[in-house]
Amino acid sequence: MRPRTPKLRLATVGDAAIVPLAAPHDPRICNPSIAASDEGFFCLIRSVNYQLDPYGRVLTAPEGGFKSGNWLARLDDELRITQLERIDDSAVGLDRKPWNRLEDGRLFRWKDAWWFTATWVLADDPLVCQIALCRLQGHKVVEWHLLPSPAGSLREKNWMPLVDGGDLKWIYWVDPTEVLSYRNGSLSRVRLDRYGRLEGWAGSSPLVRYRGNWLCVVHLRRDWRHVSSFVHRLVEFDGDFRLRRMSPVFLFEGDDVEYCAGLCLTDHHAILSYGMQDREARLMRLDLAAIEGLLRPLRIPKRVSTLGVDTWRKARPWLRQPRKKLQAALGRPRS
Repeated sequence: MRPRTPKLRLATVGDAAIVPLAAPHDPRICNPSIAASDEGFFCLIRSVNYQLDPYGRVLTAPEGGFKSGNWLARLDDELRITQLERIDDSAVGLDRKPWNRLEDGRLFRWKDAWWFTATWVLADDPLVCQIALCRLQGHKVVEWHLLPSPAGSLREKNWMPLVDGGDLKWIYWVDPTEVLSYRNGSLSRVRLDRYGRLEGWAGSSPLVRYRGNWLCVVHLRRDWRHVSSFVHRLVEFDGDFRLRRMSPVFLFEGDDVEYCAGLCLTDHHAILSYGMQDREARLMRLDLAAIEGLLRPLRIPKRVSTLGVDTWRKARPWLRQPRKKLQAALGRPRS
């Protein structure tokens, strides 16, 4: 069944303002991650060496393999770039191969320094990747750690960082909610609860404080025949990382491949950063009143929603069978 297109487009909400980002001599930038500090706004921006077709597929595999670079931008209050430097990540990787790269970083402030976590690609075809934790000094990576998979997986992506006081944590899994804590170079993992409303959804933005709770953006990848796309939601967790409210499913602007990797808040606005078609980087500024209006409490009890998910999971293989086999299995005559 073809996925339904969300009715909600954030670009049409309230006084939404869209600010495009650009990097001179680098036409294919995408998936920016914005963050705020006492020094103002900063943004980590990815650059790529490939191009997607309208269906989200790579047009032609680039000669020499896939490569990614990253830029660090400083922004003024109007979200215009005032300083832009390519990140020097040459210190990452002790025995670096040409295909090793950092993808889709999430920028955050921790221990009075700028850090980011990103997908560190170890191999392509089949894809093998882990999460790298990197500290910046200016535009240079001066410290990095390759974080082990808490599930023993060969593919780790989309951890959602949050800084809770002086502690660094990640939402590792959205539903059931699992939280990772980083202390003394090691990870601990805690599973909190299952809701059945966001199973299959993954992290997009870091978590930021919002009215005593935590606010973030999550995404769901949708593949149908030869088409791939992403849809998003705003999600609010309480102080103990229990799912509290979420927005309807939305697109940012339209039906292109859109991907959110950043969120920050000011006194009056939320600023979301996202990529379009892996070739454009954009920011969207929304009034906090509009954000509040989008967040809705979970009205369906957990046991009901999880029962519905489990029932659908059991029925889905049967529904995917060809019609004749399904009729035979059910003992119904052919019409």
